[in-house]
Amino acid sequence: MACSRRRGEPLCTSSLEKWDRPIMLWIEPQAGVAPIVHFIERAHTQLDVNAYLLTDRRVLRALRMAVRRGVHVRIIVERNPYGARPAAELLRIRATGARLRFPPGRFAHRYVFDHAKYMVSGHALEIGSANFTWSTFHRDRDYIWTTQAPGLVSAAQTIFNADWRRKPAGPGVRDRFVVSPGATGDLVRAIRQPGTVCIESEEMGRDRAVLAALYAKGRLARVVLPAHLSRYDRAVAKLVARSGVLVRYLHTPIVHAKLIAGRGIVYMGSQNFTWSSLNRNRELGVFLPGRTGAEARDRCERDWESATP
Repeated sequence: MACSRRRGEPLCTSSLEKWDRPIMLWIEPQAGVAPIVHFIERAHTQLDVNAYLLTDRRVLRALRMAVRRGVHVRIIVERNPYGARPAAELLRIRATGARLRFPPGRFAHRYVFDHAKYMVSGHALEIGSANFTWSTFHRDRDYIWTTQAPGLVSAAQTIFNADWRRKPAGPGVRDRFVVSPGATGDLVRAIRQPGTVCIESEEMGRDRAVLAALYAKGRLARVVLPAHLSRYDRAVAKLVARSGVLVRYLHTPIVHAKLIAGRGIVYMGSQNFTWSSLNRNRELGVFLPGRTGAEARDRCERDWESATP
């Protein structure tokens, strides 16, 4: 039965055609776990996964089935996402049969993480702000982008292979992605673009360059934050609001996204607006093209309208 839906709303058909589109933006929690599971199911020979959190049982089951059908699956997972990852979580990841490694040592210091969230197969890339957790698919505002653009797929593969082998990825990948360490300039450029900018962020942080760009933007910056912020982030949010930036809190869904959306540039990725996220972590983001970027901007603006000053 045919039906229509607004952008970002729940899927309304069981047809597999939607999963075969070469470029697609998925908006959580409306999209649910299906975009992740179907990406895994469509891996033919290889699948590489970089995950900060990997706990959802449906995702783990899809990975296990991929290994069983002969897909070569490699997973890089953060060792200590919240102090120390419970042993049971690692056991469930290892039980998939995939090869598992922790990030290179340069992303393993205190308060330094592999915080990227992406999957790459031989023909496609899925990247975003979403962790592979129950909360992502049921409660969080997140964005996930799927593309088959050969240049992006190749560059993502280069980054994964470099981190797997504990070697530098090289400067060439920065032509394709917003890469941390070293992402500050790209985010500042997105904030400074002409016109109104809609921003969704899980955290505020005190990165001087980002704050300076927000102060300069003033009332042309609309910032949507989760209603339940830490005391530290709430203090920064009040400071930003006093500078003239328009700040609102969204109660539901919970803002976990990292999005800067204007009329010319739309950034989406794993980078929080903190100094360590931009300059020390492994993070990966992307500038969304054309209609895909417009869809993300539209969702951000509707979240802004639903949020509380």
